[in-house]
Amino acid sequence: MTDSKNTGHRGEGRPRSGGFNGGASNRGGKPGFSKGRGAGGYGRKNGDFHGKPRGDQGRKFGDDKHDGNRGGFRDDRTASGQGGKRNWTPSDKQGGSRGYRSDRKPYDADRKPYGKDARGFKGDRGPRRNDEGRAFEGQRSFDKNATRDAKGFARGDFDKKGFKPRDDKRFDNARRFDKPRRDDDSFEGGNKPRFDRDSKRDFARDDASPRGERRFDDRKGRDDRRGRDGNRGHRNPVLSPARQAACAIGREVRERDAFVSEVIPGVLAQFEGMSPEDSAFATKIARGVTATLGTLDEFIDRNLNSPSDIQDDVRDALRVSAYELLFLGKADYAAVDQGVELVCWVAPKAGGLANAVLRKMAKSAKAFPFGRPNLSLQVLARSQAFPLWLAKRLMNEMGLQNATTFMRASNADAPVHIAVNAIKVEDPEEIIEVFDQAGSLLTPVEDVPGCYLVVNARVLAKPEVRALFEQGKVLVSDASAQAVAALACPDHDIEAFLEIGSGRGTKTIVLQSDAVRAFGRTMPMVSVDDHGFKAEILAKRVAGYGIESVRPVKADGRKLSSLMPEASFDAVLLDAPCSGLGTLRRHPEIRWRLTEKDVTAMAGVELDMLIEAAKMVKPGGILTYATCTVFNEENDQVVERFLKTKLGESFQEEARIEPALTAKGPDAHFAVRLKRVR
Repeated sequence: MTDSKNTGHRGEGRPRSGGFNGGASNRGGKPGFSKGRGAGGYGRKNGDFHGKPRGDQGRKFGDDKHDGNRGGFRDDRTASGQGGKRNWTPSDKQGGSRGYRSDRKPYDADRKPYGKDARGFKGDRGPRRNDEGRAFEGQRSFDKNATRDAKGFARGDFDKKGFKPRDDKRFDNARRFDKPRRDDDSFEGGNKPRFDRDSKRDFARDDASPRGERRFDDRKGRDDRRGRDGNRGHRNPVLSPARQAACAIGREVRERDAFVSEVIPGVLAQFEGMSPEDSAFATKIARGVTATLGTLDEFIDRNLNSPSDIQDDVRDALRVSAYELLFLGKADYAAVDQGVELVCWVAPKAGGLANAVLRKMAKSAKAFPFGRPNLSLQVLARSQAFPLWLAKRLMNEMGLQNATTFMRASNADAPVHIAVNAIKVEDPEEIIEVFDQAGSLLTPVEDVPGCYLVVNARVLAKPEVRALFEQGKVLVSDASAQAVAALACPDHDIEAFLEIGSGRGTKTIVLQSDAVRAFGRTMPMVSVDDHGFKAEILAKRVAGYGIESVRPVKADGRKLSSLMPEASFDAVLLDAPCSGLGTLRRHPEIRWRLTEKDVTAMAGVELDMLIEAAKMVKPGGILTYATCTVFNEENDQVVERFLKTKLGESFQEEARIEPALTAKGPDAHFAVRLKRVR
């Protein structure tokens, strides 16, 4: 049993003083949670073991030095760190790594309770048992040099048959340090196995049994017994390919500092033969781990004695299990079994330590979020996997109720909307019928022309639906983004339209489709972005959707007046770069990479771009300023600051949209349309 004073946190369910440390550096300079090394109340200080040795101190968890060739997604990858020499040495008072164990099993009702003076080998455990002193069948010897016999014995025989003390090992008063068994092939200097490895017995542990319990293939009279899973005998967990893929995706996101949505397709393609169900589960885990990254790391660190010693690959694997325990509600045994297998996949000889940590995590998860969210903003932020600084700012700007709704909605699955391309589709019923036959209804979105909610998003993978995308008849675009395009589209035919921040061209296509609905043809358009590769992607996409009137330009939106004449466009859309808080469901990595300083810096860039965009508008023309964030500093305050400038005095607000984020609704966006009156 685990001694409560040796656990990572004391008193489950009590809120601790440490934990969330908004904006603090956490692994690689990214914002996250304090790891609580001794000061946060989440774990014991390093080396604080009351003067007693600990078996796992001084050794890196998943250390290459002891792991040999590490398993992983790419065979040629190198380890991310090297551990020092392990300072643990085996005690001559500790039992062997296999066979009889000196600690008593708490589930055996025939034995007396634990006691300091009740740990002797023989003679101090109370009255002698009737069968004590009786030899094992076949006079089995515990001499490690003796010849093995092939005769087995049933689990529980140790309770019935006596045996003599070994000369080379003592079992009296042996401390087990509350750690997992150490095998000699995984740890230098570890205990030798009691039985030869060539034995026909299978020493695989039944994971449904308490630690230390063993199942044997040749046991007697147990054929009718079943494990927890209903299968006879022992079971060997098989690592789920979905979890493998999710772990590999997490590693790629971490190593490349990439967006998870961009990494997922490439990684899944390398797992050949994966079922659609496994692909969907891998995607769910990968996106969930990315969204809850800081909270997962804080939780993992609670259950480690030395959080800084864990290698990045092992942490990637533990994050998958932590996410399943905290946010998917997976059964403990499933999360632990699969977690151990996953750690062994990236660090083959770290399974023993992984087992101990994962079991501790499973126990600790029952107290998550370690307090009452309605009484503590810190606990509320933890429960919704938000950095504390971000939760505070949302509450200050929205109020507690709206901020809570926003955070919960940000963790929900995003709905899927499509835009029907009016350039190629005259009657939307054609599209509705194809989706209906594929197995999904299309629900029109009010006040957004050509926008439909896909009720069953799984049909997007069907060939007949994929054909619509390949033919350029539909594209995926959130309803709020389509609403911004509809607001920016002129009511009448114009000579020139300028789009700033065009990206890969989604709004470009929607704008041109709206123009066809409004006045029967596409608009002459210049689309500007400061990334050359995006301009190339845009050119190919618009051609596939039947648009020939767009000219992509690579340029800095803050220097447009040096590249083109002022007052030369009838309408301008500035889709400004922003913090992106309104799209957390689609870009989950944002919340852990963003800082308060970033928000202030972006607001300054947005104002500069808005002033430059205003110079391009003809008198009588329209200027639309749009973001996909919810911060006032980037939305209303930027517009107000612009209108107070000399140039801004020439503009008046005509309309605005500001859809709020809800669990089943579209993303949160902000857009204001201004008209140049002089």
